[in-house]
Amino acid sequence: MLSPHDLPRPGATIAWWSGGTTGPTVVLLHGATLDHRAWAPQVEDLADRYRVVVPDLRGHGASTGHFAFEDAVQDVLALLDELAAPQVVLVGLSLGANIAQEVVYCAPERVAALVVADATCNRVARTPWEAPMTVAALNAQAMAAGDDFARYAAEATAVDPQVQAYALEANAHRSNQETVAILASLLTGGLKSEPAYRLPVPALLVHGDRDRIGDIATGTRTWARREPLAEYAVIPGAGHASNLDNPEVFTAVLRAFLDRVTGSPEQGPLLTDAA
Repeated sequence: MLSPHDLPRPGATIAWWSGGTTGPTVVLLHGATLDHRAWAPQVEDLADRYRVVVPDLRGHGASTGHFAFEDAVQDVLALLDELAAPQVVLVGLSLGANIAQEVVYCAPERVAALVVADATCNRVARTPWEAPMTVAALNAQAMAAGDDFARYAAEATAVDPQVQAYALEANAHRSNQETVAILASLLTGGLKSEPAYRLPVPALLVHGDRDRIGDIATGTRTWARREPLAEYAVIPGAGHASNLDNPEVFTAVLRAFLDRVTGSPEQGPLLTDAA
């Protein structure tokens, strides 16, 4: 059972849920156009050992407000204040992983470890024209696809038809323009060229073996090689929503990483809540 909460923010109210034990706090951030339900398989598994927190990003699910990448980052930082935990583990999928990366960049002392699932590296070397060209391509695709755009997006998100159906349902109220605006905010506001940057906390970089979004699969593998503190895993039979396409393997990989970075069950948690 998860308890609902509301976090008032400038221009938005962030809905979030918490449950589990008084052990280390794990905050799970969903992908673009989804909501906190995207983490249901992982919440069920982790709640016996961890305090799990699942928010809806602004402009998603039960949260209000217009989505902007930097505002979403500040929302998560405010949520960490609300949680009153000395440190948390941030777990993000797609857009949620880009937000998690930025939180680590801005406040590394607040994060014990990071999990990036099916997302690009925020600070890999990029040319100035990459983001605007990608935004233009997304707008063109949305205009050309019309009413089929959401279906194409769902099929690009997952390989499991039930997960595709969830993605369609979660995004049903959104126009094509609103969906593109969310993705454009990430591309223009969240991705910056800073190739010398290295993650300052232990990290798990993971993607589905059938993730066809951009260069995530090849880019994550290359990214993991240059990160001294990173582990790398590939989820078989999974697309962009690897945690939902193959929840058994994803959750096993995630839980093993969490147990390593927070202390084994035999040792007891190395991180505890202040509350």
